[in-house]
Amino acid sequence: MANIHDYLDLRGDITLEERPFNVVDGLILSVLSYVDFTGIVPSEGEGPVTVSYACEALLDRAGGDVSPYVRSLAKIDGRYLRLLGASKRFGQALVRDYADVFDHDRDLQFAALTIEIPGGLRFVSFRGTDNSLVGWREDFMLSFEVTEAQRLAAEYLLRQARRADAEGVRLMVGGHSKGGNLASFSAVLLPDELRHVIERVYSNDGPLMAPEVVPLSCHDVYGERFVRIVPTYSVVGMLFDNPDEPKTIVRSVGDGALQHDPTTWQVHADRLDEAEDLLPQCKLVNAIFDKWMRGANLADRELFTRQVFDAFEAGGATTFDEVMGNPAGTQRVLAALRDADPRTKELLGELVQVAAGETWDATVAAVASATRAALSVVGAMLPQRRLVGESDADELGDGEKSAPPDGSASEDASL
Repeated sequence: MANIHDYLDLRGDITLEERPFNVVDGLILSVLSYVDFTGIVPSEGEGPVTVSYACEALLDRAGGDVSPYVRSLAKIDGRYLRLLGASKRFGQALVRDYADVFDHDRDLQFAALTIEIPGGLRFVSFRGTDNSLVGWREDFMLSFEVTEAQRLAAEYLLRQARRADAEGVRLMVGGHSKGGNLASFSAVLLPDELRHVIERVYSNDGPLMAPEVVPLSCHDVYGERFVRIVPTYSVVGMLFDNPDEPKTIVRSVGDGALQHDPTTWQVHADRLDEAEDLLPQCKLVNAIFDKWMRGANLADRELFTRQVFDAFEAGGATTFDEVMGNPAGTQRVLAALRDADPRTKELLGELVQVAAGETWDATVAAVASATRAALSVVGAMLPQRRLVGESDADELGDGEKSAPPDGSASEDASL
């Protein structure tokens, strides 16, 4: 099986002049913004550095462990940075205009960077959600308002589009998770006279936009230039789904909601390993959210977000790791959730029954069980740390094999 690490390993010596930019390249650059390049990649107006330099400098700074510099639960590691920096495909590309803003008081988490690649193209990469409760609260806020991160993304892309237009180059825009939403939102908000500079918009398992908040979808504006990708178990990327709009479903070696991690997605030499449909349990979870969303106005969604995340923070946590790792704090979280609005509790209960096979009342009866169940409220929407097949990817074969009937990754996603 092959993921983006294997792609860089086996295809990194092929230049973009030899093989043009493809959807796997889009995924690779979409996740690059998850890396904290503070002090390495210059801010806007300060000039570029090469991708090779940025990756090597980060690896030197990390001293063998890059995890503190990866602002994501996705398994982006030192191998990704080494292979990307050493590749002929992207190593000498220029990376610039790094932005990174975090403000707890404003419920704001935003980051972006721009990569200049051969052929008169630039790729604007927006960071998805990190492990902070602020970042995930902001994700839920997408359901009822335009967020601070969306505003910053729109301003960032507008500056990039104006410069691209003046210099005669074209832009690709992408991101994973919330980053995919930021890519879509910012592209939709571009003025009509600048939309021609957009070559592609990549949303990798990113939530779509609530039509009550943003009436136009990215597909409405860009048609086939909007590339939407979801794994076979997708909850985040199916929020506000319009079944009439096209999407690509990719196979993954992740287990359930762990498929949100883009490093679990399976790829070929120039395309994704596609599946025909979402997995049945994923459809069940999505149906619960769809039913709730249809009956929830913007005020209901705001109340749900406030109650759930205020409860998570009631135990003193600032990240999901701290919520899960503090038993005393977890009891305060559960107490706060028990006092939630009946409609909020109803949604939590339905999700608990799917994720844990228990009712809400039975779940809160035991702290250990309740911890897992309460966190499954957003657990179905979050990437986690554990993956199926934690070992390195199997050696790739040359032949194609048929896909298993459950829509999970096939035995071979050859490069």
